Amino acid sequence: MLQSSRSVKRSKISLVATLGRKAHTRFLSLCSTIGNSNGLTENTKGGFLFVMIAERRNNRKERTEREMRKLIMMLAVAVAVSLGAWAEPTVTDITAKQRYPWNGLVDIACKVSGIEADAGGYEFAVVAVNKETGREYTVSNFSVKHSGEDVPDVCGNGDYSLLWNAREDMGQVVVERMTVRITLEALAVSVGKVQLWEGGPYWADRNIGADAPWDYGLYFWWGDTTGHRPGYNFSSGNSAIYTYGKSVSELQSAGWVTSSGVLAPSHDAAHVKWGGAWRMPTDAEFSALIHNCDWTWTTQSGVNGYVVRGRGAYASNSIFLPAAGYGNITSLDCSRSIGLYWSSVPCSGSSYYAYELYFYSGYRSTSSYYYRGIGQSVRPVQGLAE
Repeated sequence: MLQSSRSVKRSKISLVATLGRKAHTRFLSLCSTIGNSNGLTENTKGGFLFVMIAERRNNRKERTEREMRKLIMMLAVAVAVSLGAWAEPTVTDITAKQRYPWNGLVDIACKVSGIEADAGGYEFAVVAVNKETGREYTVSNFSVKHSGEDVPDVCGNGDYSLLWNAREDMGQVVVERMTVRITLEALAVSVGKVQLWEGGPYWADRNIGADAPWDYGLYFWWGDTTGHRPGYNFSSGNSAIYTYGKSVSELQSAGWVTSSGVLAPSHDAAHVKWGGAWRMPTDAEFSALIHNCDWTWTTQSGVNGYVVRGRGAYASNSIFLPAAGYGNITSLDCSRSIGLYWSSVPCSGSSYYAYELYFYSGYRSTSSYYYRGIGQSVRPVQGLAE
């Protein structure tokens, strides 16, 4: 908290900006008034706090109108830059229409904006409000589409459509008396992580999109940050699969691949979905995972895969890699038999392949590579690659 002190003697106007970002209690405020009898101007509305302290010596003349206009313009520029850089994601243009004849389903449309390219994931929080009584109902039975495609959660800016099963949520109600409120909530990523050898990264205990270590999770084409369930069109004919058919130099020029030859953070599924320091492993890290750990083919909760365990001082640490198969056109192939996990590294001599971890019972390899348009699992890591 900034305090005013009358005993401070300064002849210059001081501008102090305190910035906060990505805390659950965010601020978004700005100063809109200038000067008062105490020499302290402080007007907050929530986020960035701009405090202007103006103290005048008794023998100084009043500041000229020109000086004051200049100061106001400086404040306006600071506010504009700050708000542009740290704008909160918003949901607008919300409409809701019940289906006719009535079958318990309601079509909801909205627009999302303000999500940064490297931000963590978000999900919709939907509430239905009875206009007559004010009673609120949590909407939980709904599916989401983005640009006509089924998605598990909010995957970026743009138009969304939600199909709400109102009858399932509220029973027999008159939905004409309802209004719908939609907000965005940051996805809470609560996963375990373990280090499996000295100097190695920390490995997540599950795939992206998985609720448990043995769940398959979502499938991604290489460079995809949305993730998909089986049924998505993983094929070279899908124009949305940008990285297929592009050379590494083309991908670098377009900002998909860094100068060090790995996916850029904004196109790294682990970083975009989970945020923070999470990222996709490199092919070298997959190779180290094979050579520094003991691999045991087993079954957990009815799912085949490998338990990968550290050695020596790390023998108590392990992860489970489910044999989740892969997305091929609109089918899920070889689940329970093989595992394919994308690395962040493209094949330098090809416009069609990227390196992967490939395994089945009795075999594992990181010298493998596959078409970038195929749907594969992603197992995030943290730390040490840099």
